[in-house]
Amino acid sequence: MSRVQSAQRERLHEAIHTHDFLHRVMRQIEHLHRVVFHEQCKKLDVQFIRDSAEEILIADLISRHQGNIDGVYFYLRKLEDSGKSWAQAIAEYAAYVHNYYTTPLGVIMRRDLFGDDCHFVTPAAGKYAGAKAEKEKRMEVAAV
Repeated sequence: MSRVQSAQRERLHEAIHTHDFLHRVMRQIEHLHRVVFHEQCKKLDVQFIRDSAEEILIADLISRHQGNIDGVYFYLRKLEDSGKSWAQAIAEYAAYVHNYYTTPLGVIMRRDLFGDDCHFVTPAAGKYAGAKAEKEKRMEVAAV
């Protein structure tokens, strides 16, 4: 059972795909998945990796910014004001949230937020990680 209501998740999904700065952060998280977890990514399809990156960004939006996308925007502007370029600010923010939400604690937080509808690329997720978890979900649905 997820704690995030489907309406809130859908609203944040739409925001990520309609606001360039959020979309760029998500794509940077996706890139980090491919670099850091390159062995696991070889076995996963592109959409699974992209869904995982989006979940990480949504988890951060909900837990750190109470679902308000302006929190991310102002954080990026703060980094830019400190002398970083916009691209560097996006890369730094993406690296920060990627590092946080791919740790064992981040995995637990995402499972708590999204329930069984999670996409984990990190090996820290154990039995919930990657293609094996997706295959088990599909088998459960087919059995019903």
